[in-house]
Amino acid sequence: MRTAVLTFTLLAQLTLGACAFAQQDPPRVAWSTPNPAYPIKVRILSSDRHNSHHSGIYDTQSYGSGNILATPAVGFDYNSNCSGGFVHNAGEGDFYQAKWKQPNAKLEILIVQTGSNHPEKCTVNVALKPAPYTRDNPPPHLVTAPTP
Repeated sequence: MRTAVLTFTLLAQLTLGACAFAQQDPPRVAWSTPNPAYPIKVRILSSDRHNSHHSGIYDTQSYGSGNILATPAVGFDYNSNCSGGFVHNAGEGDFYQAKWKQPNAKLEILIVQTGSNHPEKCTVNVALKPAPYTRDNPPPHLVTAPTP
């Protein structure tokens, strides 16, 4: 009986600790106020993130796929280490505002923590693809939004 109580206590602490960890660094969403310094529209189609905690420092590694909404559209896969990471775009008209930090290699996107009114910047490493992601050319399977 004592072993069962100790096991239950340990599991409860781990579960509560995981919940507290998840609340420390929530994922970000797209900043919606237009900013002319960020002229590129980016639609994130798939996203995943992993949080880690070491010595009081929280780190979020994000990765996924998206399209640069241009003429012609360009597909890309990405990874980043931004606070909280960010989620894929939910609606057809949703997008992240971006600008090139390093042409064809690094984008800087504007993100915001839900409930905040201060944008954050996130540098995203991109690997451009020869064609945009579509229903006929879907992104690698992760947490996905509907593709156009």
